[in-house]
Amino acid sequence: MKHTRDVRISILLLLALLSTACGPFGDGSAAEQDSKTVDVAFGDQENFAKDDDAPIEAVEPPSEPAEPPPTSEPDPAETEPAPQPTLTEFSDEIRRRSIPGAREVTIEQIYLVEQFWHEAAVAIGHEYEPLDNARLFTRSELEQGPRQDCGFDGDLETLDPDDVEFNAFVAPCDEGVTVVWDDIDLGEDLEARFPGAGIAMLMAHEWGHVIQFQREQWDQNSILAEQQADCYSGAYAKWAEDRQLWPFVSPQALDFAIISTLEARDEIGVRPEDFDAHGNGFDRVRATQDGYDRGVEFCANYDSVSPPLTQMGFTSERDRANEGNLPYQPAFDLLIPAITDWYESLVDEPLEPFVDLPSETLLRELHGSVGDASMLAEYGLRYGFAVQEVLGEETSGEGAALQRACLVGAYLNDALTNGIGDDGTGTGTAAGSLSPGDLDEVIITLASSDELLANPGLVFEMVASMRVGTLQGLQSCSLS
Repeated sequence: MKHTRDVRISILLLLALLSTACGPFGDGSAAEQDSKTVDVAFGDQENFAKDDDAPIEAVEPPSEPAEPPPTSEPDPAETEPAPQPTLTEFSDEIRRRSIPGAREVTIEQIYLVEQFWHEAAVAIGHEYEPLDNARLFTRSELEQGPRQDCGFDGDLETLDPDDVEFNAFVAPCDEGVTVVWDDIDLGEDLEARFPGAGIAMLMAHEWGHVIQFQREQWDQNSILAEQQADCYSGAYAKWAEDRQLWPFVSPQALDFAIISTLEARDEIGVRPEDFDAHGNGFDRVRATQDGYDRGVEFCANYDSVSPPLTQMGFTSERDRANEGNLPYQPAFDLLIPAITDWYESLVDEPLEPFVDLPSETLLRELHGSVGDASMLAEYGLRYGFAVQEVLGEETSGEGAALQRACLVGAYLNDALTNGIGDDGTGTGTAAGSLSPGDLDEVIITLASSDELLANPGLVFEMVASMRVGTLQGLQSCSLS
């Protein structure tokens, strides 16, 4: 099982855009995960690969409800102005920079990220030291500017502007720690597809590396350093949201943050120990949500308490050749009986009469555009609804949608632990197992599912709920 990088992220973008027209963001946050490590192997550059657009029909926003008749005595609560968010009094020690070649949105996000660290670093016993302005390079400035020799352990190389194309990174250079990014192609792409939030998460991630260097916390174990920088970026998003700072003034920005982070995942089959490994989409999103939920203090301990990692490399040449994806019919024959049997085991009566089964056309489209594990997610959401009906659980609303996402994760927890299906020998041996990228395929399917159309603005929460189920199992889903 596995997927290609050519997935329909444009669908996710549209769903996030619909969130402002169709409904509010969920108030509840997913339960915190524990530090349990799933028993699988661990393991992008800050490359944000462009994905092909795919058409999707827009959903009509609901019509305006009729105004209620006026009452003789208005409710005082309705006449009092709503409290306004209190903005942080920013420190004068941090100033907006003038950066040649940088977009205004990037300059603003760098300013806010530096204000965040000026305030938040105290919690981890650090005093943030603003970088010299000469240590910030856009791709266009690097193409025209002086030679920059950078590298680790004295092994210096001259920065090549070509290495910055559609990329961003932090490096120790002769004259100090240096931040370099492409504000031409990468900046334009992020701003077009994830207004404000794409640049915000990129800069927050890079400044996470700046803090690692300042605290001498940089680890040559690349994936650990990258996961920590993702965690720090999530903490920044929460800080900005609490202060109602643009773009985190609406749930749409959090959806954008998660989708843009998912796009920045490693290519399929990259192993966690590979040089420059950053993490699969599941792990990068988990790290970002760690920071959002738990703050910089939690992120700062990544070097001593390693986070759970699910990334794995290909285990065979056959798996590598098909990028982890079985052909449609073998995938269906293996996956669907396995997941339906698992859901049936949760109740005492058959579930199929309660399930609106997906069409073969839909399944083939998901298999071709996302990957074979997308079928697991589609069936899991539908069977989760049936389980809720049979058990008398709530089936509508945000809480029910989050529970269904958690149940999908709980099945994945079982698949990671016990394998998928039975090989028919009577020995209890599994017929299959998850492949690199399968968890990311499930996230992509969840984030472009009917659940999001019915409960818009829930990308962040649904992914978090699925993640909790995957790491903690069925008991985390609050199923009666």
